[in-house]
Amino acid sequence: MSDERQAVRHLLVLEDSEGRRPILLEAATYSIGRDPTNSIVLHSKMVSRQHAILFRVTSPETNSYLFRLIDGDLQGKRSTNGTVVNGQRIVAHDLRTGDMIVFGGDVRARYLALTNMTDTEFQDFCRSTDVLGFLSKSTNPFATLVPLREGNIENFSEAALVRLASYPELTPNPILEVDLEGKVTYLNPAAVMQFRDLQQQKLAHPLLLGLPELARYMKQTQEKVHVREVEYQGRIYEQSIHYIYESELIRSYVMDVTDRKRAEEQLRNQARREAIINRIIQAMRTTMVAAEVLQITADLLLEALGSTLCLITQTPAPNSPTYASRPQFASLPKDLIALNQQAIALFEPTLRKGEQVVLAADCTDLPEPLPRDLKTLNVNALVITPLIYLGQLLGQITLLECEWEPSEATSVLASDRSLWQQTLPKSWTPEDLSLLKTIADQCALAIHQAQLYQQVQELNADLERQVRARTAELEQKMQELERLNAIKDDFLSTVSHELRTPMANMKMAIHMLKQFATDDRQKRYLDILANECNRETELINDLLDLQRLEAGRSQIQQEVIDLDSWLPTVLEPFRNRMQQRQQSLEVLRPATLPPLLSNRHALARILAELINNACKYSPAGAQIVVRFDPIGGDRLQIQVSNPSEIPSEELPRIFEKFYRIPNADPWQQGGTGLGLALTQKLVEQLQGDISADSAAGMTTFTLTLPCAAGDPST
Repeated sequence: MSDERQAVRHLLVLEDSEGRRPILLEAATYSIGRDPTNSIVLHSKMVSRQHAILFRVTSPETNSYLFRLIDGDLQGKRSTNGTVVNGQRIVAHDLRTGDMIVFGGDVRARYLALTNMTDTEFQDFCRSTDVLGFLSKSTNPFATLVPLREGNIENFSEAALVRLASYPELTPNPILEVDLEGKVTYLNPAAVMQFRDLQQQKLAHPLLLGLPELARYMKQTQEKVHVREVEYQGRIYEQSIHYIYESELIRSYVMDVTDRKRAEEQLRNQARREAIINRIIQAMRTTMVAAEVLQITADLLLEALGSTLCLITQTPAPNSPTYASRPQFASLPKDLIALNQQAIALFEPTLRKGEQVVLAADCTDLPEPLPRDLKTLNVNALVITPLIYLGQLLGQITLLECEWEPSEATSVLASDRSLWQQTLPKSWTPEDLSLLKTIADQCALAIHQAQLYQQVQELNADLERQVRARTAELEQKMQELERLNAIKDDFLSTVSHELRTPMANMKMAIHMLKQFATDDRQKRYLDILANECNRETELINDLLDLQRLEAGRSQIQQEVIDLDSWLPTVLEPFRNRMQQRQQSLEVLRPATLPPLLSNRHALARILAELINNACKYSPAGAQIVVRFDPIGGDRLQIQVSNPSEIPSEELPRIFEKFYRIPNADPWQQGGTGLGLALTQKLVEQLQGDISADSAAGMTTFTLTLPCAAGDPST
C-alpha cells in the first residue's frame, strides 16, 4: 500500500438491495444493469438488464478526464425506467463530483472525484458507515473532496467527445500522437495511466525519442508504418509508428510485449533444449556400445553449449576419458586428465549426491594444488555433472572453459586467429546447467542400457553354450532311453510269450479235470485255479496290447457299427453280473442311434472296462447309468456314471499305467492298473476322446466317438 497522494480518484458509491458498496472507476468504459454480465451489476428488478453506459472522456491538452453517463445500451435502446441525475431524467450527462444518480427509480448512487488522498485515507473513507448520508449533507468537512471546476469540463472539446466511443479511448493499449516538433497532441487513457511522466520528459522519453527525425524520414521514403521495440522501466514495448500525411502527425500504438518476449525466449530455449536432447537420444539409439554413446554425447554437448573441452569419464575407469574439444586435440593432454581426476576425487561425495560442481579459477577457498593447476592450464572455469542411474554413480561429464594462446593449440588453431577467438571463455547460465543435468541423466541411462546390453550379450553367449551342451546331453540320454525302451519291449514280448505257453497248458489241464466227477472241495480249487489263470492271461494280453499300441505297431481296422442291433449283445452280460451284487444297469438312449465308424472288438473292450470299473467301485444296491447322446450329427457321446467319487488329487492320474486308486475297491476285486491306460490308447486309435469327472458322490466317464457318414449299409 502506498502512502503517496494521488491526483484524482473517481468513485461511484452504490446502494441497492444487496447493500452499499463503493466502486473505484479505473477502466475506460463500464456497462451498468442487472444482468450478471455487466461491469457494474445493480440488484433491483426496476433496473433494466442493460440500463446505462459509463464512458471515460480524455482532454487532448491535459492528463485530466471525466466520465459521461449515457442511459440505455450500446445499440441505443433506452432503459425501461430511466436514469435520473440530480432530479433530472437524462439521456447523457457529464458527471461532476457530488452528482446523485438514481437508476430505475430504485437504486441510488453518488459520483465523487477525490483528490490528494493516500491509499490509507482512501480505504478509510470507503469504509465509512454512511458515505451516502454523509455526502447528502450541505457541508463537506473533507478538504480532499474537490469537485472539478466548470472550466475543466469546458476544456473537453467536441473533438474529445467524438472520441468517446472510439477505439483509442476504449483500448487498454497506450496510443499517443505528436506533431513534427515533438509536441504531444493526444494521449489515450491507457497512455496516461501507464506513462505518467511522458508529458514531463517529452522527447527524452523512450517512446518519443527520435520520433520527429523518424517521421521526417518516413515522409521522405513514403514509409507508412515503422515498428520498433522500446525498453522502459524494465518492460519491453512494441511501438507501431504511423505517419499521418494529412495532418502531419505521428501516431504510435504501443503494446506491452514483455510477457510475450519472455515466453518466446523461454520457448526458444525450450526448443533448443529439446532439439539437443532429441539429437542425443536419437544418436544414442543408433548404438548400444558405451564408448560410442559417450563420444556422441561429448560432441553434441560441445556443439550445444560452446565450451572449450568436454570430458566424460566412466566409473571405475577415469584414466581414459572420452572427450571432445575445440580445437580438436590429436591426443588429450595428460595434465588435463590429471586435473579432471583431481577435481572428481576432491568433490566425489558431492557428486555421489547427484549435485553439480562448478569451479572458477578465481575461487579463493579451493584447496591446493587445484587453483594453481587451473591457472597453469589456463582453465577459467569447469563444471562437473555426475552420471547417476538408480542411485549408482556411473561416471562424470566435465565441461572446461579454457583461454589458450594459439601457440598452445594445434597448428590449425595457430594459423587461424578466428578459431582462437572461439575458445574465449563463456559463462554458464542456469539454463545451461539444467540442460547439462538433463543430458547427463540421459547419458547415464544410455550407459546403463549399454552395460545391460553387454551383459545380455554375454549371458546369451553363455546360455547358447549351455544349451548346446545340454542338447547334446539330452540327445545322448534320448538315444539311451530309446535303447532301453527297445530292450523293455523285447523283454515284455519275450516274457509274455514265455508266460503264455504254460498258461495255455494250464487251461487245457484244468479243462480236462473238469470233465471228470470230483468232490466239491476239489471242484472249488479247480475254479480258483481257472480264475487265477484267466487273470494271468488277461494281464499278459493287456501288457501285449498296450505295448503294441504305444509302439504304434497295432493299427485298428475301422468298420461301420449299427449300434441298435449290436449294443444289446454287448450290454446284456453285465446285467447278470450286476444282479449278483444287487446292482442295476440303466441305459438311456434315443430310439435310434447313429451308426459309428469304429471297431467292434475295441469298442466292446472299452465299454467292458468302463462298466466293469463302475461295478467294481460301486456299493451294493447302486445303479450304473450308461447314456448315449448324438452331438452335432457327426459325433456320439457315451457316458458311464456310478455312485462313487474319486478324490480330486487322484483324478489326474487315473489313466496312468499300473495306477490304482487307493482304498477305493469295496469288493476287494483287485486289478492290474492297466485297464484305463489301455482304454485311453484304444480311444485314441478310434479317433475319439475320453475324460473323467468326479464330484458330489458321482463319477462319470465321457467317451466321444465319430459317427459313420451316409447309410450304414454302405
